[in-house]
Amino acid sequence: MASSLFTNRNSFLIPLVGLLSVHFAALDVAGEPPSVVPSGCKFAAAAGGGTFTEDFCLSALTGHSVGATDYGDLALFAVDLATANATATEAKIDSLLAGGDGALADCLRACRSLYDTVVHVYQPDCHAAVKDRKFVDGNLCLSRTARAPVECELAFKQRSVASPVAAEDDALAKLANLAIALSTITR
Repeated sequence: MASSLFTNRNSFLIPLVGLLSVHFAALDVAGEPPSVVPSGCKFAAAAGGGTFTEDFCLSALTGHSVGATDYGDLALFAVDLATANATATEAKIDSLLAGGDGALADCLRACRSLYDTVVHVYQPDCHAAVKDRKFVDGNLCLSRTARAPVECELAFKQRSVASPVAAEDDALAKLANLAIALSTITR
């Protein structure tokens, strides 16, 4: 008898706990506006012409786009992520250049010059344009940012030197192209 009483309570409690969990989870979600990230990434990947994937967009923007209400807001977040990437890459290049010489150092100096321009000239202009919703100007600026890491990698390729910043260059190009695509679908 004791075992059947225990079983009957469990059969009642388990569904009740599950139902209450779903109810409280729904209350948490219902208070938040729907995220524009999934649809933004879907449309941006299509508009991006293969320069990045929808998965790249989702991983880049998820958690970094709190408060975004439209694709223009997402574009601004992508610009800021590109700036953070370029700033970190510039610092990495500086540390790699310390005490270096030869072909690797020559390539790194060429990249350092490109990244200096991206961080201190292009990205502030890109941020201002996208923030002011001047997306045509922002896209022109972002296209220069997207070309810089390609030129950096070309320097390594031309000298047959392995690039220590290939991953960072790839990420910057993708982030800049993501910002361009999001700006394009905003219009």
